[in-house]
Amino acid sequence: MPNSTEAVCEKNLIESRPFGLQLGAVGFAIASFIIIQVISFGVWLLFADPQHAVWKFYPQPFGAYLFWSILAVVFIGFNCGMHGFSKLSQPMGGIVTTLVTLGLGFAIPMLLIFGYGQLDPAFSPVNFAGHGAAGLIVLIGFYGFGVVANSMDGWPWTDAGLKQPMVGFAQIATGFCLTVVGYMLLVYPSMASWTAPDRVLMSLPTAVGWFYSVITVWLTTVLILDLWPYRYFGSRAKVALAAFFGNFVLGTVLYFVLLALLKNVLIPHDALAIIGSAINLWPAQLGVWIVHVLLLWALCCGNAPTSLSPAMNRVARFVITWGLGIAAFVVYMRWFAMDVLHEAAIVPGFGGDPLTWVDLLNLILLIFVVYFGSYGIRKKA
Repeated sequence: MPNSTEAVCEKNLIESRPFGLQLGAVGFAIASFIIIQVISFGVWLLFADPQHAVWKFYPQPFGAYLFWSILAVVFIGFNCGMHGFSKLSQPMGGIVTTLVTLGLGFAIPMLLIFGYGQLDPAFSPVNFAGHGAAGLIVLIGFYGFGVVANSMDGWPWTDAGLKQPMVGFAQIATGFCLTVVGYMLLVYPSMASWTAPDRVLMSLPTAVGWFYSVITVWLTTVLILDLWPYRYFGSRAKVALAAFFGNFVLGTVLYFVLLALLKNVLIPHDALAIIGSAINLWPAQLGVWIVHVLLLWALCCGNAPTSLSPAMNRVARFVITWGLGIAAFVVYMRWFAMDVLHEAAIVPGFGGDPLTWVDLLNLILLIFVVYFGSYGIRKKA
């Protein structure tokens, strides 16, 4: 029998091991994928499934609260770097942070809709008009708040010597200004009662499709391309500014590329006839799938490959993630949306609204990885 010292050492070793099933890289990625899908589908069955939901809140108000919860993750996880919450042990840390996130995700749009909505018809709760207007703030805000934290690496606030939580508050203030400007230019004029179609910068479908193309470029460069090509611009300030403005340039190019791909390859001709001018929104419907795969690949799949040359690593990641994103869009539109999620068909064999389902996947992914640290599974060293 082992002596008492050996027994105590063995006990301490067991207690010091991180909790969770230890898996290899591939097993960890597969397990993460399954967990995210199962939890997302459970939430869908509770609140969103058009046929079987216990509480039918789809598409609104489910969408508005979902989108704002994602933005709350950006505030807490990326702008503020989990300040305060990271000191809590798991799973309590994940639970507390999730509750705070959901609280913000409900409280902020409710203030906009049931508070400010009493003054501005664009945000009125009648017929869920305000839910749509509030949800579209997140489209702009996801970039406005997120790009400051990662592509710009907190510049200029980190360079000024600010630490958390002040650097997080500074990023949020910057993101607020960027979001207000973007929303007032691109989105609000299309919904305000005092505007006319000829007085907007671009139609709302075009604004959504174009801006999501910018988001797709942003997350592609920062997650899988190691901030290429912006990283070669020199100083931190130049890299930050190149990243911020470069995403708009490359995003504009991507918008037209995705639009051509959708019109000529991915969407059936009879569906195009029904979609009509709203086709300009569809780069967002395809882009959101690409973004989901980018997040999944970077956060759950180890951003493989990492053993090739830097250039080849980037090329391989790009081909893999974008290929999977486009394939996921096709599978979703031609089967999963209608037969599993019970979303409406546009034409027989083609339908669904990717923005809602995929953003639910993104929210669950971020909560599981960022808040819970993939609690329950761990990757072998």
